Amino acid sequence: MSQRQYLKDIAYEKIKYMVIQGEIKGPTVSENELVELLQMSRTPIREALQRLHNEDFLEVSPKRGIFLKEITVKETHDIMDMRLAIELYALERVEPFFREEHLAFLDEKIKEQEEYLSQNDIFKFIQLDLEYHALFLRVFDNEFFVKTLNNISDRLYQTAMIRFGRDISRAWDSIEDHKQINALLREEKFQEVRDLMEKHILKGKEQFFSH
Repeated sequence: MSQRQYLKDIAYEKIKYMVIQGEIKGPTVSENELVELLQMSRTPIREALQRLHNEDFLEVSPKRGIFLKEITVKETHDIMDMRLAIELYALERVEPFFREEHLAFLDEKIKEQEEYLSQNDIFKFIQLDLEYHALFLRVFDNEFFVKTLNNISDRLYQTAMIRFGRDISRAWDSIEDHKQINALLREEKFQEVRDLMEKHILKGKEQFFSH
C-alpha cells in the first residue's frame, strides 16, 4: 500500500469518527479546518471527502463547501425499520444453525460492552453492539443482510450516539436486554428471543425520538 493510499484511508476513518463523535461541528466545515485537525496535506483529505460524499455521509459542493448531513426523522424511521425487518427475519430462522461458539461470542461481546461503558466509551460500546447484532445475520448466512447492516452502520452509529448521549443509563439497559437474550438462547427458546429482540429494537427507536 502506498503512503498516499494509507493517508487517504486514515483521513477517511478519522473524519467519519470525528463527525459521529460530534468533534466536528456542522453544518459546514472547511478544508482548512480539516487540514489543521488531521495534520495532513489536502490531497488525502480531498480523496477521503470524495469517498464520504459518494457514501452520502456528507456533501461536498464547490459553492457550499463541505456540508455535514444530519440524519433526518424519516431516515431514522427507515433505518430502524430495515434493521427490525432483517434481524427478526434472521432470528425466526437461525435456530438450526446456532451453536455454542456463537453464544460464547455473544457472551464475550457483553463483557466487552460492560468494560468500555464503565470507561464512558460510548463509541466503542456502540461498535460492540453492532457486532452483537450482526452475529445473528452471519449465522443465518445471508450476505445481503450482512451488507445491508454494514451499509447503514454509520447512520446507526449516529442515532446511537444521540440516544445514549442523552442518557447513558440507556446503554446499561441495553446490556441487560442482551443478557436476557443470551439466557433465552442458552435455553434454546428462540421464539422468546425473537420477541425480546423486537422489543429491544423498538425500545431503541422510541428512545431516539424521546427527549
